[in-house]
Formats: sequence, structure tokens, C-alpha cells
Amino acid sequence: MRRLRLVVIASALAAQGASAAAPSLTLAELLSRMASTRGVVAEFHERKEITLLDQPLESTGTVYFAPPDRFTRLTRSPAVTRLVLAGTSMHFQDATGASEVDLATNPVARQFAENMVALWSGDRTRLEKLYKLDFRAEQAHWELVLVPRDATLARFVERLAMRGDGAEMRELELVETDGDRTLTKFLSSDVDHAFSADEARRIFGVEAGK
Repeated sequence: MRRLRLVVIASALAAQGASAAAPSLTLAELLSRMASTRGVVAEFHERKEITLLDQPLESTGTVYFAPPDRFTRLTRSPAVTRLVLAGTSMHFQDATGASEVDLATNPVARQFAENMVALWSGDRTRLEKLYKLDFRAEQAHWELVLVPRDATLARFVERLAMRGDGAEMRELELVETDGDRTLTKFLSSDVDHAFSADEARRIFGVEAGK
């Protein structure tokens, strides 16, 4: 019995030591890790609950991000679509065809693009310009809740919540002011992906590093 008590005490002390050796992640550390990435590739499963529909809409695909401002979302089901943000342009393609938007002349599209880049880039200045930030963490597990500052965006978006472990984002939740809710789960992620020139051309339509 005495030996059992010693084992229990030793286990408790070891757990305390491990906890002390792994302090909770800070917002500055998280954004620094995100900002230092060479690129991100993440498979996703998305579930969108719309108040006017009985059943949620679900989709799967892959998102790609390459600093500083290249983002691609490829949806594979229920239909194939491709959204590409690269610099000052936005390209969208589905079964009906393709369209190109000049972000310099389209404020709505530009705001959408700025939001996407801000969420993946770890740019704190840009994030704080767009949102009020509420960050909490327990060791490596974290949640960052973003409430829009911009009045126009706040008419449609109640809040965004990013959740993850270390440098990896596991979930992105969007709650809209009309009650609609979209939860995107990232099933597998490469958070420091170096895109080759061929990959960059295929995914973003540009050369790597440009």
C-alpha cells in the first residue's frame, strides 16, 4: 500500500512538472508561428447550417495558402469549384464557367479577400484592424474569437472562431447575424509547406515566391 501511494504521488508530481514545462500558448506566439510559415495545405470538411433549410449543406476539399497573399480553396464535393486569390485579383471557376474580379475596383470582393488573407497569415495588425480579438489557450490548445469592427461586415457576421493546436488550425466557425452557421473542420494540415514552382503555377497560377 505504501508503495502504491508513492507511485500515485510520483505520478502526480510528474504531471505537475509536465504542466509547468508546457505553459499555455500566447496569442503573440500563435501569430508568429502562422506568420513564419512557408505555406499551408489543409483538407477540409465543411457543414453549413442555414435557418431556412431543414438539412445542412456539406462540402469537402482543400485550402492552400502561400504568403503573403495567395489563397486557393478547391471544393471537390458536392461539386467542383475553385476560388483563387492572388495579389489584386480573384478568380472563381465552377461547372458553368470562370470569372475574374479586379479587387482594386470591387470593395466587397476586396474585403472578402482581405479577410481570408488576414485569417491565414498571422498578421496581427491586419487582424486587429478588422476584428476585436479574444484569445484563450490551455497549453497548446487555443481558441481565437474575432468580432467584426467594421459596421458593414458586422451587419452580416456576428463572430468568427478559430480553434487549433500549436500552429495548426483545426476548426473555423462562422456565425452570421441571421443565425446561419458554418463550421469548417481541417482534417489534415501541412502548416509549413514549401510550394514548388510547378505547384504554385497549378494551384495559384503564379511562380513560387512571386
